[in-house]
Amino acid sequence: MQDMTRSAAGGAAGAGRFAEVAVNSGQPTRMTFTYAVPPGLDVAPGQAVFVPYGARVLQGIVLECHDRMELEEVRPIQAVADPVPVLDQAHIALARWLSETYLAPIWDCVATCLPSGYGQKAVTMVSPVDVPPLLPVYPKDQKILQYVGAHGRVPVDQLRESVGSVSMQTLRRLQEHGHLTVVQGLARPAAQAKLERRVRLVGERPMAEARAEELEAKSARSIAARVLRLLLERHDVPLAEIRATGAQPGHLRTLEAQGLIEQYQQRVERDPLAGWRFEPKPELVLAPAQQAAADRIWENRGSWLIHGVTGSGKTEVYLDLVRRTIEAGKGAIVLVPEISLTPQAIRRYGERFGETLTVLHSGLGTGELYDQWYRIQRGDARLVIGSRSAIFAPVPNLGLVVLDEEHEWSYKQTDPQPRYHTRDAARELCRLTGATLVLGSATPDVVTYHRTEIGEMGRIELTERLAPLEDGRVGPGTMPHISVVDMREELKAGNRGVFSFPLQRAIKRALADGEQSILFVNRRGSARFMLCRDCGFLPMCPSCELAFSLDLSDATRPLLRCHHCGRTKRLDERCPKCDSTRYRPFGVGTQRIEQEARKTFPGARVARWDSDVASRKGSHEAIVRRLEAGEIDIVVGTQMLAKGLDLPQMTVVGVVDADVGLSLPDYHAQERTFQLLSQVAGRAGRRDKPGWVYFQTYEPEATPIVAAANHDYQSFFEDEIAHRRRAGYPPFTRLVRLVFRHQNREHGLQEASRVAGELRMRRDAAGRGEPDVLGPQPAYIARLRGEYRWQILLRGRHPAELVARVRLGSNWAVDVDPASLL
Repeated sequence: MQDMTRSAAGGAAGAGRFAEVAVNSGQPTRMTFTYAVPPGLDVAPGQAVFVPYGARVLQGIVLECHDRMELEEVRPIQAVADPVPVLDQAHIALARWLSETYLAPIWDCVATCLPSGYGQKAVTMVSPVDVPPLLPVYPKDQKILQYVGAHGRVPVDQLRESVGSVSMQTLRRLQEHGHLTVVQGLARPAAQAKLERRVRLVGERPMAEARAEELEAKSARSIAARVLRLLLERHDVPLAEIRATGAQPGHLRTLEAQGLIEQYQQRVERDPLAGWRFEPKPELVLAPAQQAAADRIWENRGSWLIHGVTGSGKTEVYLDLVRRTIEAGKGAIVLVPEISLTPQAIRRYGERFGETLTVLHSGLGTGELYDQWYRIQRGDARLVIGSRSAIFAPVPNLGLVVLDEEHEWSYKQTDPQPRYHTRDAARELCRLTGATLVLGSATPDVVTYHRTEIGEMGRIELTERLAPLEDGRVGPGTMPHISVVDMREELKAGNRGVFSFPLQRAIKRALADGEQSILFVNRRGSARFMLCRDCGFLPMCPSCELAFSLDLSDATRPLLRCHHCGRTKRLDERCPKCDSTRYRPFGVGTQRIEQEARKTFPGARVARWDSDVASRKGSHEAIVRRLEAGEIDIVVGTQMLAKGLDLPQMTVVGVVDADVGLSLPDYHAQERTFQLLSQVAGRAGRRDKPGWVYFQTYEPEATPIVAAANHDYQSFFEDEIAHRRRAGYPPFTRLVRLVFRHQNREHGLQEASRVAGELRMRRDAAGRGEPDVLGPQPAYIARLRGEYRWQILLRGRHPAELVARVRLGSNWAVDVDPASLL
């Protein structure tokens, strides 16, 4: 491995104090840099500092301090940006682990642990001069100077957006000729504390009343009197309300000079839960199996998997463990795989821990994330609910981390770097802090379950479904009845629709009884693609070379849409290639199912819930509220419906296309299908009413479908683990996926072939027979957003060690332990 620490050359070294700093240089380096600590400057690990980096001064985070070093020369730290360390030792170590494990730039890994918007990027600023010389002769130079003259000091990126490509060489030449100045600096942080200007009464109350009466006696419309009356009533008021009385700065200065009022600034916290109202709930009464699970975990600590069938009460076990953790004076993090699940999680946990609860997820604004990060660091919020990135919350004295639905692949970060898996990051964080780790799922990841089989972590089985009783206790529940509907037989019976006859009957029965239904489809849009039945023409996105989806969200203007790059195109009425009228939709998607549901079940209140309609802030919460209030009879949706929803009136689930995904070229395909079917089936019948589930499929004999229909995780696991052992897939090996992207197909192949050859050469030179180096070959999505994609797959015990020895450019993406090979 290469040395991961480098000196910042240029100054004295030897004895003294030195700091190892992760620098926000914008370069994809895993190296830290060593700087001298000037005498009198107090520097500690975790502090933000400003350091020289070449000709620039950049932001950095101190990772380590020491008294001696072997390097010849180092440059000194210029200044401390914040006297209070922003990272503790556990998160410094976690950032290092992320960089080493996922081969990610060290600054990117440090930044995941920082407050949102904290990082300050280097920026080049271009400014006009006071007395410019004559305009240069080149038109491009004139265009640059005209823009800078009109707009003043601007970042070079803004200049390039307006006038086109501008090289630093051009800017330096113009500076040498006296036309403009170019300076390096730091951009303002994207987030800062929000301050509100306020006004309060500081003088004696009788004095203020007397002054108000005196002013009113002179003029009944006295503005200063209005200000005093408002402050006499409320004492402390935002400046905006004072100005609403008509007060001008002069009025306030006069009252301040008289010693009656004071203007000041106060920090305002942006709270994402400000609109929530929690009704306190009584203490939980756990069933014997739940109590035994909570006791066993609490007494033994360490890492645990709770493998419980859907509706077995895993959340109640989490709640009890959180209660014990907070009562012990420690903090807890509870993670859910999707933002869509946070509203229900917030409500469940808020009913018991409302005062000390906060939430972190990507749907919040930068300011909200910034303020809640500091609230957590202060210890004001000791329970954090959130999605993937909440694992990096700075919880002091961390005692518990819970990953609900731990099998979900959304726990794997794909872009940007670091491409970490939350489950593994949580294991490392718990190792560093001594916290207890609890993973929960009805369909555990095969790798996780295998870890429990070989004794790497404990496992608790909750095999019975429970239903809450009116007195707060829980009683026995029943698993939903699952029917596998062979759609080939439906076709023989004359059913050409998308809903089988058994599913139609079940939904009509649920509607008559005032119950709710789910129609699950593993596809957004209204259809998979358009297809000409005569010539076979398939409209493709020119940037991605993938089939367009049909978008009927606007019935008056149907579109073809690429869900990868966002490109849209008007839908032609006839085939663009052969002019046939048999140019029609093929397959089904959420929009199409929504339309068919409205036709098949007239009068039913149908809603669609997929990432297209739930992209706006607060949309998830709104849909959940409507479902809980009984305002929706049938909800049509995609994978987010399968994850953790607990709705008492949901009794029917129809999986429209159960076999979608079975044949994808990914070793996860069978596992994902089983998990998805089992999880969506678990949404039905979670209270005292029975649940009815229908898997519509053209492959009723497929192992994942049969196992899911029989609620049989064990048989599926045994079949899948045997296959992976034979084929050499995780958990018996590890994978690293390398993807190179370039606009030129031939260049992409040439570069990918070079890297694959170097990997094999280094492996063979070390006398090793592994890892396997497979490829290069076109990625499953061979072209995306105008760039060709070439893939190399490494498979072995420690493939990342080999990749770390090869220099890769910025067009390479490295994914260690990929969640998908597509």
